[in-house]
Amino acid sequence: MKKQKFFGQLVIVFLMTLLPVFGIAQSCDPLTAKQLKDMLTQMGYPVKDLNAEAGKEKYEVDLTTPNLNVPVALEISASGNFVWLTVFLGKPKDETSSVNAALLKQNFKIQPCQFYITDKGNLMMGLAVENRGLTTVIMRRHMEKLAADVSSTNSLWQ
Repeated sequence: MKKQKFFGQLVIVFLMTLLPVFGIAQSCDPLTAKQLKDMLTQMGYPVKDLNAEAGKEKYEVDLTTPNLNVPVALEISASGNFVWLTVFLGKPKDETSSVNAALLKQNFKIQPCQFYITDKGNLMMGLAVENRGLTTVIMRRHMEKLAADVSSTNSLWQ
């Protein structure tokens, strides 16, 4: 009986030593630009600096789908609340083109990704990811979704 009691106490002590390891909460702090770049490097992507100006850092990595090579740009929003993933798709069609309505309809199918046109007149697809609790697994899932949506809609924007 003493052996069973001792064994039971040993198991409890062992489990108590593991509790802090399993009880550690994931950090929900927002990523900094440097942490974002480090994360992309840890994921195995060669990272290209698109903008190195402090506070406006922007990086690019290439993702490959069966149909396309998709250069994805990543940057922290000015508020720090989002990581924007964007893809440049070229110049948009004429404003009166029926393609524009097709792109808007496609937004429903690819959400939360979205087509949009910048102030400079560039056609883009983007995805805003909340900048908290991001892991490499979560980031890869978002990046691959964006690349897959770019690839699956290429007949509309090319």
